[in-house]
Amino acid sequence: MSTALLESRAAALDKTAWGEKFRFVQPRNVVFWIYLWLCGVGAVKGWQMFAPYAGYFGRALLVAGIVAVISVIVWGWWFRHIDRFERQPVGLVVTGFVWGATAATFTIALPGNTALGSLYTKLFGQVWAEDWHAGLTAPLVEETAKGVGIIVLLALAPRLVRTVTDGLLLGAFIGLGFQTSEDFLYSFAGATQGFGAHQTDGLVGSIAQRTFSDIISHPLFTALFCAGVMYLIGSTAQPRRIGRGIALIVAPIVVHGVWDSMIAIAGGSAALTIVIMVGDAIFALTALWIAFVWAHPREAHFVRDVLAPEIESGVLTDDEVTAAGGWRQQRQYVKAGGHRAERRRRRHLVRAAVDLCGDLAASKGADTVDVVTSRGEIARLRSEHPS
Repeated sequence: MSTALLESRAAALDKTAWGEKFRFVQPRNVVFWIYLWLCGVGAVKGWQMFAPYAGYFGRALLVAGIVAVISVIVWGWWFRHIDRFERQPVGLVVTGFVWGATAATFTIALPGNTALGSLYTKLFGQVWAEDWHAGLTAPLVEETAKGVGIIVLLALAPRLVRTVTDGLLLGAFIGLGFQTSEDFLYSFAGATQGFGAHQTDGLVGSIAQRTFSDIISHPLFTALFCAGVMYLIGSTAQPRRIGRGIALIVAPIVVHGVWDSMIAIAGGSAALTIVIMVGDAIFALTALWIAFVWAHPREAHFVRDVLAPEIESGVLTDDEVTAAGGWRQQRQYVKAGGHRAERRRRRHLVRAAVDLCGDLAASKGADTVDVVTSRGEIARLRSEHPS
């Protein structure tokens, strides 16, 4: 293989730190102790909030917990699915999730929301505060509480948190942790209505409402916010882009604020509330799509650098490497195959190319057993389904 291509591969793997491990216990890192303290405080506060009700409302807490676990599994699977190239270490993902579920929720957001809501009541009156305090409190306090999480992860794993895509995916897991705790809180609140006389009815209603609202919720908000933070900070793998950073930080705050204030904005009109809800959702999803579009060229560039030597050696074609660099490129490449068998062959080849990229990242470019196996799988696909 060309020396220049191998050097480019090594440089790409060094910049992205794809394949590197995460070590959580860092006694010499002050951020590690701050993390433990804030998450510990959050866990204790959460326990103190629910423990007194565990007896009478035990069934509601159990059902809410089961639903929360199912939600985490479903959303977690999806976020790992879109982590396309070299997935973040599970330990780092769990660290972000725990921050969102404990420190961001119970240590920072709940006291902050309460304090700011009380201030609004004193300054503007009870009626105004009931209409607007959610939309003018939660976006500022909660997005900041969750956004601090990406700074914490950056301090704990500076080599692993480097690109905007890292911010998007880790931010989604931080937001998922926050959403899980918040859903549990709302589900429990629904079960305790009417002094708990109809726990199941109230719980089902709360779960249904939260399941719907979770489509445009904290994982999306935090993914955008943390991507914006990564643009503002910059790294060896990601040039600083202040304009994009500010835009991605402001966007979820605005979306969150409108979402929480849509009834007040609509003046009580059900029809206008639906219009605002749909418009806000479209804006949020569009912002997320733009964030991925902005992040894609850097990721695709690194993928090409990692896989370029495989083109030279004949393992992959240029079109296959291009398709491995993004979902849209993959769809175009697969669609161009024409008949079903060829489209299936192309889809499997692209997946195999992505797997090879991950194995090369884990081995830092060395020809390990996994790398050789991935190359063999690509060769097998070609022999069984010749074009």
